[in-house]
Amino acid sequence: LFQFFIFISVMIFFLWISSKYLLGALIGEFLIVFLGSLPFLFMTTNIGNIQSRYQKRYGKLAAQKFWYHYQSYPTPIISVAFYAPLLLKTDYFLPAIIQLPSHSLTKSLLPFFIALPLSLILILFGLVVRKASQGYGSDEDHFLYMIYPKKGGLITQGIYRFIRHPRFLCRITITIGFGIFANNLVALGVVLIHLSIFYLLLIPEDKELAMRFGYDFKKYTENIPALFPRYGNWRKFIRYIF
Repeated sequence: LFQFFIFISVMIFFLWISSKYLLGALIGEFLIVFLGSLPFLFMTTNIGNIQSRYQKRYGKLAAQKFWYHYQSYPTPIISVAFYAPLLLKTDYFLPAIIQLPSHSLTKSLLPFFIALPLSLILILFGLVVRKASQGYGSDEDHFLYMIYPKKGGLITQGIYRFIRHPRFLCRITITIGFGIFANNLVALGVVLIHLSIFYLLLIPEDKELAMRFGYDFKKYTENIPALFPRYGNWRKFIRYIF
């Protein structure tokens, strides 16, 4: 209920500011993603202090308290930012959810018979990448091993033989697919803001992983790129995820 209330509140804000101003969706997306990213940025750059403090104060409940304090409320905020481009669609067979101001920035860029299949291909590709990275597990997804680092290990098998951050690649392709589905420059601007901030979060995440795994992670990063497979590995990567 707590997360649902936050999701609805942030969604109402985005709907309001997007329909109020021509560039309101861009402003709203920036504020939402920035607000949702702050806890992640803080916990990855201060995890040493957080880890010892939470283990000492909460004992066996350290991971749960950590999730409540740093992840329970950013999750619905980021969810709004993720789905925001879909709300900005202004053309073809589905009715517009947000009445964007009439402008060249809100007009369709591509014919629907190009925009629709292209967006679906990107979205499906992102879902396939996510499916292929399920060995990652919910424990990592909820940052349990930031609190209990000795219980976790560096994952280098499966899809992680090709890229270090498949969940980010999943988000990139699906979000771009949403933007193409919406089919206007305002929606694509929202996508760009969303992905730019999330790409910057790779830096503190890699630093946290380097602190946790030391030399092993450093050696891993020398051979495995962050988001996109090396040129010679694309065929193996595509074959693997499918």
